[in-house]
Amino acid sequence: MELRPYQQKAVDAVFNSWREFSKTLLVLPTGTGKTIVFSKVAERALNEGDGKILVLAHREELLTQARDKIYAATNLPCAFEKAGESSLDSLAPITCASVQTLMRKPRLSRFSPRHYDTIIIDEAHHALSDSYQNILGYFSSARVLGVTATPDRGDKRNLGEVFESVAYEYSIRDAIKQGYLSKIVCECVPLKIDLSNVHMKAGDYDAAEIGHALEPYLEQISDYIPRDRRTLIFLPLVATSKKMVALLKARGFNAEHIDGKSEDRREILQRLADGKIDVLCNSMLLTEGFDEPSIDCVICLRPT
Repeated sequence: MELRPYQQKAVDAVFNSWREFSKTLLVLPTGTGKTIVFSKVAERALNEGDGKILVLAHREELLTQARDKIYAATNLPCAFEKAGESSLDSLAPITCASVQTLMRKPRLSRFSPRHYDTIIIDEAHHALSDSYQNILGYFSSARVLGVTATPDRGDKRNLGEVFESVAYEYSIRDAIKQGYLSKIVCECVPLKIDLSNVHMKAGDYDAAEIGHALEPYLEQISDYIPRDRRTLIFLPLVATSKKMVALLKARGFNAEHIDGKSEDRREILQRLADGKIDVLCNSMLLTEGFDEPSIDCVICLRPT
């Protein structure tokens, strides 16, 4: 897979940064190919003598996406380290690991502290959490690459607590200007929502309270959903999302709901990719790393 110019610059910058710093950060906007870039970083690291590479993520969808993109970009196989699956007996040079699984001491102790030469963290703004720090502390000799589109955290904590440098940063403005991202067209639904009883929590609106404040307006909002676009809607609560789906179905849309407890998540997302769903409503699931190029309208009805 041939890299775009900014992607090749990013790969080169990571290796240049590693000459001076052991932990570096790569900042690329959503849609510019973060997974492809770190796949090529992994390939080059192996070609330059790395024995094993660990890719960390906090959701199963991200792990599966990483494995698929790595293989598509490099033909390199990956093993999983999650729940009932272990990579210890695999000959695959790259492990895609669930942070929630690997952070546990009984799981970590199966590995030598020098088992991995390089660690790549997808959605690296989570790297400050104890779960990631347990893993990084255990494999302390490994060099680290963190990849994110959002280096500025909502809680204002600084990623400099983990990463010593920013190897490369590419802006949304440049990506649009150079034709790699679509121009963003924003439209507002003219509503007068009463937020006087909605409190702030962690620097943003409280999700439960904004969900209740939004409910009386869902029917009016549903009248504005475009019929000529594949649409993804973000809602604050599962109940709010399901109510929106019912309203959209009554208007003739092929609409479905998905959340973290949906048992058929994979099937729902496949139906979306196959064009069998017009509108997908979700609550707190498709917020990071979700990759579906057919979507061309995003509606945000939840705290940022």
